[in-house]
Amino acid sequence: MSRRILLVVTLLVVVAAAAVGWVAGSRIKSPAQIAAETEPPEASLITVEVARMVIANDVVTRGTVRFDEPEAVMTPQLAVPELTPVVTWVPDVGEELDEGSLLFELAGRPTFALQGDLPLFRTVRPGDRGEDIAQLQTALAGLGHDPGVVDGIYGPDTAGALRGFYTAGGYEPIGPDDALLDQVEVNEEIVDGARQAYNAVKAHNAAVETAQRAVTTAAADFAAAEENLELAQERLQLALEGTHPDTGLPPTTDEIAVLEAAVSDAEGAVATTAEALQVAQGEAAAIGPTQDIGPERKALNKALEDLAEVKSQLGPIVPDGEFLFFKVFPIRVDSVAVQRGDVAGGELMQVSGSRLAIDSQVSIDEGELIEEGDRVVIELSRLNIELEGTISVKASTPGTNGVAFDEIYVEILPDEVRAELNNTNVKITIPVATRSSGGEVLAVPAAALSATGSGDTIVTVENPDGSTRDVAVIPGLSAPGGMVEISVVDGELAEGDRVVVGLSRGGQQSEGTEEPEDA
Repeated sequence: MSRRILLVVTLLVVVAAAAVGWVAGSRIKSPAQIAAETEPPEASLITVEVARMVIANDVVTRGTVRFDEPEAVMTPQLAVPELTPVVTWVPDVGEELDEGSLLFELAGRPTFALQGDLPLFRTVRPGDRGEDIAQLQTALAGLGHDPGVVDGIYGPDTAGALRGFYTAGGYEPIGPDDALLDQVEVNEEIVDGARQAYNAVKAHNAAVETAQRAVTTAAADFAAAEENLELAQERLQLALEGTHPDTGLPPTTDEIAVLEAAVSDAEGAVATTAEALQVAQGEAAAIGPTQDIGPERKALNKALEDLAEVKSQLGPIVPDGEFLFFKVFPIRVDSVAVQRGDVAGGELMQVSGSRLAIDSQVSIDEGELIEEGDRVVIELSRLNIELEGTISVKASTPGTNGVAFDEIYVEILPDEVRAELNNTNVKITIPVATRSSGGEVLAVPAAALSATGSGDTIVTVENPDGSTRDVAVIPGLSAPGGMVEISVVDGELAEGDRVVVGLSRGGQQSEGTEEPEDA
């Protein structure tokens, strides 16, 4: 090997060794260097602005929309048993029926839908009484057929209202049966007989009264005739004794004759009136005394009462199968199991109320904030539907109506019947006005609040120069999204100040201090 080549190789080895030494030296660090490089980065503050806003502690929940529960309508027993229950009319599926509408028709006989809570549990006849009759009277009155006083008594006014209702619907009510009509005829005959007996006694007593008046008159005439005779005789006797009763002078022969004729006439009148009196007395004796009319009057009144009682039953009967009662109208026909011409038996159709309702629930605490009648907002975003409604039912006990033991059942009625909402799950917001801040207040995220050792609540404010200060506050209402109303107790705090909600180390936030979306 030449000297030049040896020099080059030696130089390369030195360079390589130097390079290895440099690399090794660059990788070797002192403990102080290592400690300095591994020290955690200085923490930075996460802050949000203090806001001024209205805090309204709305109750937000969800609910399932439904129409009223379906109800099966079964084939009723016909009021005329000998008829076969052939279907002669049924409504179409989806049809809505108002109160008073024809629900279906069997063998030409109607069944009407009326509003009420009770079913007719019997065939009602005139004279019957009960709660079901009062309900029927109320329904008839609401449909414009006056039943008189709503007293639960089926009387003539109710019968007239029923006739009017049937006639308005194009039907005739079912009248009384033949046995009742036969009884009416029997009672009418009894009344006729009692009236004849009463009239006979009444006529007899009238005849007795007439005869007695005739005797009284004849006796008075006879007494007057006798008195006239006695006077005529006294006048004649005075003249015969020499003094005329009228002139006081001695009478002439002609004057004596006139006075004698007056006596003769008076004697004739006495005889005539005596004979008339005897005839009147004979007639009165023949008629006999008056009779007590009381028994005949009582018998006639009783017969008339019995007839009125039977006739009161002549009004139309109300078969339980011709009136079905539903709580809410209109009702919807959901399905029909028969068609015209079928012989009905079992279920005829399914109907439901057209009332759209929402079954929902709230926590027990939220239940204390709401009441029946409160207004709500209903939202279904996928159908872009938003409408208002009203709380119609709030259960008094938790865990009822199929909700959890720690929840309160709530029913809500939308203001509009939107069929497309049926069977959907919707968002419900219940503004709780009594829990509102009533105006704009200072508010911070709940994460900005912390407690001191003495139990005070503070927020930490970042000053413009990066320093911080603590401000004592009193928290108030909270709102959805985590914002909390605050009132300053000690220190200064204004809208726009930045309060600390957490710390960030090397891009990582400390636990529970996520940056609020609205910060």
